[in-house]
Amino acid sequence: MDTARTSVDFFVALLHGHALVTVIALGSLGATEADLVPLIATAAATAALIPVWYRTAVAACDDWAAAVRALVSVGRAPLAHALGLELPKSLVEERSMWTLVSKFTRIPYDDPAIALDRFRRDLEPQDTPPPGTAGPG
Repeated sequence: MDTARTSVDFFVALLHGHALVTVIALGSLGATEADLVPLIATAAATAALIPVWYRTAVAACDDWAAAVRALVSVGRAPLAHALGLELPKSLVEERSMWTLVSKFTRIPYDDPAIALDRFRRDLEPQDTPPPGTAGPG
């Protein structure tokens, strides 16, 4: 994921750098002893590269998004286990479970929060906190 993000950051930095060089080159045209040919050539070349860097950054975002989706997919089971939940067999039910989990902290303690109970797993002895303690964390 870091490699994919680094690629996006690199092309965004190139885009901004070339935009800055273009603005400086065009701004320098008004100087009294400005050498017009190199300044115009620099401004034209860097301005022409800006759309290239933009399209490349957008394409690199696809790789970054795929890496994030893979990371989320790999982390689903451990997160469900840590929350005391069991992953359902169907994808529709799993999406329903994660929707309830995401809403759990935002909804008051009422019937919608109880709907998450159907996804709870039986806690194993090492998962239950000793009597008189608040639990891990």
